[in-house]
Parts: sequence; C-alpha cells; structure tokens
Amino acid sequence: MKTGHILILGCSLIIAALVFGLFFYNSRALENSVGIVGAATKRFDSDVVKWRITLSRTTGVADLTHGFAMLQSDLKALTAILAEKGIKPEEITIQPINTYPEMGREGQKTGYNLQQSAFVITSQIKIIEDLALNPAALVEKGLIMQNSNLEYFYSKMSDIKMELLAEATKDAQRRAEEMVKNSGAKLGNITSLKAGVFQITEPYSNEVSDYGMYNTQTKQKDITVTVRATFAIH
Repeated sequence: MKTGHILILGCSLIIAALVFGLFFYNSRALENSVGIVGAATKRFDSDVVKWRITLSRTTGVADLTHGFAMLQSDLKALTAILAEKGIKPEEITIQPINTYPEMGREGQKTGYNLQQSAFVITSQIKIIEDLALNPAALVEKGLIMQNSNLEYFYSKMSDIKMELLAEATKDAQRRAEEMVKNSGAKLGNITSLKAGVFQITEPYSNEVSDYGMYNTQTKQKDITVTVRATFAIH
C-alpha cells in the first residue's frame, strides 16, 4: 500500500515539475517578445456596378392578364434601352413577376399590383448611372419604377487584400523596430501573425464591425485591415 502511495506521489511531483517548467518557459518566452498591431488602408474606385430595378403595373380584378401583358411590354422596352446603351444580354438577369392583391376599405379585393425585378451587373458604370440617376429615357417609354438601387463592387478585391496584408505586416514591423530601438534590445523574427477582418467602408468612415464590413453604396471606398504580430526580442 505504501509503495502505491509512493508511486502516486512520485508521478504527481513529475507532472507538477513539467507544468511548472512549461509555465516558466512560456513566461520567459513572453518576456522575450513584443506584440504589435500594424494597420494598412487603401482608397479605391469600384469597377463593377449592380443596378436593381423593379417595374410596376396596377390592374383591376378582371384585368390581371392585361396587367401581365403590360409588364411584359415594359420589360421589353427596358431591355431595348439597355441594349441601345451597349449593355450585353448576359449582363441582365430577369426575376419572376410578383403579384400583390390590393384591398379596398371594406376588405374587398379591388385589383392587383404587379412587380417585376431585373438587375444589371456590368463594368459600364457611367451608362448605368446615367439611366438610374436620370431616368428620363425610361419615363418616356411609360415605364413605372417601383424601386431602383445601385450597388458598387470591385472585381479584383483579392489582389487589394493581399497587398493590404503585406503593408499591415510591414507597418507592424516598423512599429516594433521603433519600440525597441532605444531599449538596447534587438528585434528578432516574427513568432506569430494574425490578421483581422477587412473593413470596406465609404471614404472617411469610422464604422467597424467584429465580422468585417463591405459597403456597396458608394463608388469610392476605403479598405482597412489590421495585423497582430509577435516578434522575438534578443
């Protein structure tokens, strides 16, 4: 029985020594390192626009078929205008028609509101902006717009992200060098590196999100990323 107790005690001492040794090693490693946050920001212009437009027609209860025909005619007029402006058919996506009943004061059905959405995704930003912001050409054709919305994107976002990560890492190294240059220590290699999320916002915005942001409302955007780097110190 005593032998068993001695074995248990011996194993406990060995484990305690290992834990203490690991803690001591990690403590020393932390003492001989410095953690720095680097950041990088770049302003860029979008090169892709997405225009979502919803056409609308209202009909009486008995005129639903005629309403569908009018909406189909409106859609043809819209695609014809886009084609005249140089927008390719493959850049246009047509959505199904949605039908919403309209009710009178007494709760009876008085007619229908028909809506059909389409969206255009193209690099020809100026053409789409001219149509969306000055829709005279659409109004002249009798088109009734229920909704119109522009969103802006960048087709080479992965390239910018790689560039920003490199710049943020360099910024972290510059900050670390500045911190230790008067301490008598020497900056060593990076021992750990962790990138934060990308914040893509409108220019001069201070909005941030733990999950990252991607603003699509402005053509010009700012993209920011942070990198936390740990350097060895000798």
